[in-house]
Amino acid sequence: MFLIFRQALRRHAWLRLFCGALALSSIGSGLTFIVVFAALSRLQASPSSFALAFILSSAPGLAGSKLGEKLLRRADCRHALMLAKAIGLIGLILPALGLHWQSIPVLQLAESVSSLAAGLALPAISHYSKAKLAENELAAAAFIDTLVFACHVLLGIGIGVWLEGRIDDSLLLLLNAGSYALAIALLCRLPALRSETGAQAPVQALPPQLDSAQRGSLLLLPALTAVGAPAMALLPTLTPHASSPQQTVLALLFARSLGQLCGPLLIRERQLQNQPLRLILLCLAGFVGCYQMAAVLPWLSAALILVFLAHVLSNVVFCLGWHGLLRRFDAAQIAAASACSYRRQVWVAALSAAAAGLLADEIGSQTALLLCSGSGLSLSAAVLWRSRLSPAVSPRDDATRQPSCD
Repeated sequence: MFLIFRQALRRHAWLRLFCGALALSSIGSGLTFIVVFAALSRLQASPSSFALAFILSSAPGLAGSKLGEKLLRRADCRHALMLAKAIGLIGLILPALGLHWQSIPVLQLAESVSSLAAGLALPAISHYSKAKLAENELAAAAFIDTLVFACHVLLGIGIGVWLEGRIDDSLLLLLNAGSYALAIALLCRLPALRSETGAQAPVQALPPQLDSAQRGSLLLLPALTAVGAPAMALLPTLTPHASSPQQTVLALLFARSLGQLCGPLLIRERQLQNQPLRLILLCLAGFVGCYQMAAVLPWLSAALILVFLAHVLSNVVFCLGWHGLLRRFDAAQIAAASACSYRRQVWVAALSAAAAGLLADEIGSQTALLLCSGSGLSLSAAVLWRSRLSPAVSPRDDATRQPSCD
């Protein structure tokens, strides 16, 4: 998969600009992520407060994805992406105010504007990459997300963990603002899609009927979210035995993100094409098992390794799901398909993370994690099995009406 991406990157100048813009803004968002969660740790926020912060870092993407989908029918992809980055830049006002007032509610809201911007950008990213890349290069489009994770982890969260406490948090926010400004400058240089055809590349809504493979690809990422969201929301509260809670939280978040980076590197091209259901379910089960062990073992080093392994497994599933969307929907429909899948992920994440946070306040984080992630795994296995997301399913059989994604 990485080789396909590297070849496409050498071949297309626009892809280098595109990846550079996304990488820069991702670096900045990683810095702000560390600022926000470190501040919540200093203020001794409750498990439900961390869960609410997690929800608010994704829920506004619902409105953003719907807006982005509609915007693409009237404006060029570049303009939608530049608008998203500009909104993210303006949204840095919230974490700045949260730090100034030392306010948990404002810090919980700190990444909501960034989430709105991410939702707005998602349909444009998928539409632009699908329209510009050849069919045999689609793995490169799926790998773009891994590149963004790499920058988010190594140059965003990684440097943020190292700089936290060494320099003022306001300077980290200023660096994020600079990354957004540079990203907008790179996006201005992208070629318009209309330049190749003489007209704006078409963007269509999803058809009323989808085949079984398309339905399965729309369900896979929400299924992953049902399993992973409770664990990700409760991660900062799963090691109460640590001697330095703030540094422990940051180390766990870094291990999580590093696993997200490494997972896609393990995928073979054959697995991208087949998307074996057994592999997907084993990865989801392994994710839950790793988090359960991390929550009960008394050693921080073991917890870091298990959290890393859990997110290696989860991002194998994520990359398979994203590639499936790109492969099973054409260039006119991919913006609507990716936005539909994203909105489902946000709904599932909000509900499961809220349940996990409320239960954690009452029965403890470990038990809440077992109940919520275990239930998500069981439900996901049933739904994916029923959707017959397997190599044996014909891509054009069993077409039925698809529920609305609005």
